[in-house]
Amino acid sequence: MGSILGFISIDKEYEKTVRRYDCKDGILAIASYILIMLLYYVMGMVYAKHNLYLGYYANFFMATFCIFCVLFRKQSLRSIGFQKENSSKSLLLGLILSSVILIITLTSGIVGGYQFDTVSRLIQKLGYYFFVIALVEEIIFRGFIQTRIYGITKNSVVAIIVVGFMFMTMHIPFQMGVAKMGLLTFIVNNYVGLLFTFVWHLVFNFLYSKYNSIVAPTVFHAIMDWCNVIFIR
Repeated sequence: MGSILGFISIDKEYEKTVRRYDCKDGILAIASYILIMLLYYVMGMVYAKHNLYLGYYANFFMATFCIFCVLFRKQSLRSIGFQKENSSKSLLLGLILSSVILIITLTSGIVGGYQFDTVSRLIQKLGYYFFVIALVEEIIFRGFIQTRIYGITKNSVVAIIVVGFMFMTMHIPFQMGVAKMGLLTFIVNNYVGLLFTFVWHLVFNFLYSKYNSIVAPTVFHAIMDWCNVIFIR
């Protein structure tokens, strides 16, 4: 029992850090969410009309915006998970959990008779999911928004649920544009996937707060997304 409680416990520095944030930090967190929703809506419209993907630009802009907010508030980058102390432990945790997902994916794909994508494309996709998707989203949602939302509510359950909702709904504007569906139609057809996205936020947030590090959630997030494209279906 003690070992289980020890595993699910979160970093003491993380607990202390999130308690220091005030209303201004909370407002910046909400502003970041609104901005990414607007960017993704525009990105979805552009993709639907012109088949032009702007994800690289939108994602890196948002990550830069969050880092700018951190520096503007005279806070350190370790406050969004860039710290050395527990990085090795965080990396190990991310790799172990990623290995489980990877083994399950490879086993099911091989048994199902699916064909592997080419090595070059797999490497390219891994780089994309690591740098453009996982790292950026972890900076924005787990490193910045989730921690700064405590400036508005000190209740951990409320804070995690609120940001989980933000992370879930963040995926709607672009995917809705790609699917060329209205909001209600998209939600009805994709509510299961959206709920899973909410659950994944809980997992990513735990991985972040466990060692107050962005490493584990980034590694696990990247490998998890990459597993969806290993095979040609």
